[in-house]
Amino acid sequence: MRVCLMVPERFSAEKELPRLLGEPADLTVFPEGFLRSKEDLTLALGLTAERPGTVLAGYREGDLEKAVVIESGKAIDEYTKCILTATEREKKRPGNIIRCLNSSLGKLAVPICYEVHFPEVCRVMALECPALMVNIIGTGMYHRLQYDQWRSLAKARAIENELPVVGCCHFCGEIPLAFAFDASGRELLEIEGKYGAFTIEVETGGEKPVGYTADRRPELFTTLSME
Repeated sequence: MRVCLMVPERFSAEKELPRLLGEPADLTVFPEGFLRSKEDLTLALGLTAERPGTVLAGYREGDLEKAVVIESGKAIDEYTKCILTATEREKKRPGNIIRCLNSSLGKLAVPICYEVHFPEVCRVMALECPALMVNIIGTGMYHRLQYDQWRSLAKARAIENELPVVGCCHFCGEIPLAFAFDASGRELLEIEGKYGAFTIEVETGGEKPVGYTADRRPELFTTLSME
């Protein structure tokens, strides 16, 4: 699968969409909150009407933080961020269903920003057998420790779920980034501090040689659902 990870200027969808959508890809990814209004979404729908491929973009709809799948000028599925930070909870409402998004490429697991810190969120999505996992991020990393931790988390999600994991953020914060790991956790791409569109070939649908999912014992995990 040819995946194009966008690191665009924040709050600039009107300028950035026409510029960055020219890069051909099977899957084009924009960060969390990239589309910030119905007008932004309408623009994205119009620009993709005759464009092949799938677009996955962060979409802020009122006090909900969403990911939306766009194909042939239509929004075909959306997911609402379920796990919010303490600061986000002051202004936003969480979703109530953790699930994958549907697309012509297969199911897409899309933990939104902070959600990649929760292995439970990513595992619930992974149980739907998605083609890959995509972490859309709302800002750049604010310091080196956060940058290193985020990459480590993404790599761990790839290894434990035996899924490719890719992600990108806005060109803001201290350290913007885009990354890709294959299903064994090997790094395919790391872009630090750069603006633009970054394309990578990602192998999907491969065998899961370790079989972590099959080896689980869910009956022992009940405490995970307790307060």
